[in-house]
Amino acid sequence: MEQKIFLITGGSSGLGLAIAEKLSREPDNVVISTSRSQKKIQRALDQNPSLKGKVLFLKGDVSKPDDCKKIKEQIESRFGKLHGLVNNAGVLTKGGMEMVTYEQWKFNLDINLNGPYLLTQTLLPLLKKAKGASVVNVSSIASVRPGSSVAYSVSKAGLDMLTEFLAGDLGPYKIRVNSINPGLVKTNIHLDNQIVEDKEAYSNLLENAIPRYPIGRIGEPEDIASLAVFLLSDQAEWITGSIIKIDGGAAVFNDLIPPK
Repeated sequence: MEQKIFLITGGSSGLGLAIAEKLSREPDNVVISTSRSQKKIQRALDQNPSLKGKVLFLKGDVSKPDDCKKIKEQIESRFGKLHGLVNNAGVLTKGGMEMVTYEQWKFNLDINLNGPYLLTQTLLPLLKKAKGASVVNVSSIASVRPGSSVAYSVSKAGLDMLTEFLAGDLGPYKIRVNSINPGLVKTNIHLDNQIVEDKEAYSNLLENAIPRYPIGRIGEPEDIASLAVFLLSDQAEWITGSIIKIDGGAAVFNDLIPPK
């Protein structure tokens, strides 16, 4: 089988790490993960020793043109092409207009929206060479149902439109572009972005959210990884421009439905 090269941004924790781990189970896959934080990279390796030698971790900020260029150069020099890109890197700043500063607003849009645009644009020559590449953008149901962060919700809504536009724009190159829109998933994003004070507060947040999920539980990273890996595969070669909710039913939750 042909060796396939995959890049996952924000791949040192949460959803990105789960996707990287799942992709690495296939021996013919080469999995590359980027993170802005060397500390998070080391944490990932310490907590998942089996990933050593299976996942290539690179330090880089997708919102910075020079970092994107360096990532592209490293992939090009070693592998020459790129079969799959997962734009997963994301940040979250809680609050509405009266709470979120302009600097925080820009930071959210730089990582969550500008980053995927910039990195996809930079890596486009390598994606073209794969002759059937797949781009998966990790968005959120907050893109269609406003959440607790104006900056996060707007950035993810923009990411969904970027997905749809690029699906048409890059389709002639046989590059597929789709979006995964998770609900609340057990990851480190709320703790890493200081949305909650500690693990106890995070556990309470998860517990209080369960009634909004008809399936009756919060998502696990593996739930999202399974869909991402499918969209990256040849099995999904006729799927592009799709915005796929994967949220345990949260987006259609209706508290007027009689309880069971």
